[in-house]
Amino acid sequence: MIKVWKLLSVSIVLAVCLGLLLVPAMGISAGEPGAGQATFLLPAEVTVTPGQAFAVNVTIYNPNNINIYSAGCDMVWSTPSMLGVTGIDGSVWPTQLLSGWDNATGEVYLSAGGSIASPNITTTNIAQCTVHFVAGSTEGVVTLNFTPGIEGETVMYDVNTNDITNWSAMQNLTVRIGGPPTISVSPDNLTFNAIEGGENPPDRTLEVCNSGVGTLDWSLTDNAGWLSESPTSDTLAEGVCEDVTVSVDVTGMEVGDYSATITITGSAEVAVNLHIESTAPELPVAPANLSVSSVSISPQQVEPGEEVTISINVANTGGETGSYNAVLYINGAVEDSQSVSVAPGMTKNVIFTVSKSDAGVYDVLLAEQSGQFEVVSTGWFGGGLGTGGIVAIVVIVIVLIVALVFVLRRTRRAL
Repeated sequence: MIKVWKLLSVSIVLAVCLGLLLVPAMGISAGEPGAGQATFLLPAEVTVTPGQAFAVNVTIYNPNNINIYSAGCDMVWSTPSMLGVTGIDGSVWPTQLLSGWDNATGEVYLSAGGSIASPNITTTNIAQCTVHFVAGSTEGVVTLNFTPGIEGETVMYDVNTNDITNWSAMQNLTVRIGGPPTISVSPDNLTFNAIEGGENPPDRTLEVCNSGVGTLDWSLTDNAGWLSESPTSDTLAEGVCEDVTVSVDVTGMEVGDYSATITITGSAEVAVNLHIESTAPELPVAPANLSVSSVSISPQQVEPGEEVTISINVANTGGETGSYNAVLYINGAVEDSQSVSVAPGMTKNVIFTVSKSDAGVYDVLLAEQSGQFEVVSTGWFGGGLGTGGIVAIVVIVIVLIVALVFVLRRTRRAL
């Protein structure tokens, strides 16, 4: 009768450490985990460029140093066309039992060990393999998973029990294929305006974005004491943007134009301009605005040779001194002219004095304002009688007629 081996309880705690380098033909393995741990000790996300070769190193540990006779290293990736295996290096495995890959289905399989009768995986660092990959030409994200081997998961066999030790806490690897993280900033310039001694201008906002592939760590600096930003550093995931508040402090600054530069992660630059005006900015001066009043004529009736005063007022309601040329016309002919200068808010009186020896009515035109004056004669031969002279003569004639009638009547009575 064949003796049957009894099953013993499982006493081994295993862990898998996965690393990825961006340099071809090199890989990284994590440090050995403690007993009872089954997690990766390195970041499980990397970025490569299209066509780049890279390697994944897998190390299997035996923390409790019990006798193990077989181990497996199997993995698959989510999009077969985006990754390809070019080789597997398992030379450090004690005895390689099975090794291969299938790029069409996106899987790698590798197992090593001995037999139950002759366990040969006994050291603490029991097995290691290196899988060589090359990225495809398509940009995107591929997930690389440790996958089920025998009975459900990548496994190790306990020599004493022929049982399977499951690895239930393995972390997958994310491979990003594309350009490196790329910073972009908008806008690329900022302008601030302020009044000397006044309040600070309103804050402005910069948008910092990661427009590339992978995680971006950014920071910024500036070269002006009057400039400040918040935040000044952060980490951005792929495709994520963040607002940066930019502030200006004009305390104690004089009138003038100032410039500065904000530098982000050593390459992106934002030009900053600050303009400070005087407390009382100089207002533009309005031009001269001249206006004239109606013409004034005094007196309007004179005797030959008497003076007549003709005048107008010129007012300036503008902001600058203005000049006005006043031309006096009598009966359509130029009689005289004067040029006057009028200060802002002032009025000047322009006066002309004329006299005429001939009786008659004279038409006046000054600053497009019209009027008249009359010259009358009081003598018998003064070139005609005015209305007053005619009335006086009529009165005298009547008095003379009355006196003559009275004399004739007295003479008749005396006869």
